[in-house]
Amino acid sequence: MKDVQRDSKLAAQWGDLNRMLGLALLIVGIVTAALDKTFSGFAPILWFLIAIFCFIMVVCTEVVQLRMFLESKKEK
Repeated sequence: MKDVQRDSKLAAQWGDLNRMLGLALLIVGIVTAALDKTFSGFAPILWFLIAIFCFIMVVCTEVVQLRMFLESKKEK
């Protein structure tokens, strides 16, 4: 039971990290698109694609947390 709680907390931390990273990348994409510049050799569309990937990872971590919760309920 304690392992499930620890794993759930770790998944939540990764989800929060991906949320913040995705938001930061989205802001960088908006700024580079507004200024019509490239930053580090990346066009604005690439910043948006990387941000979308981070948000997809958030969805994946939420699914993992839901699965761990349902499995812990099943064990009881």
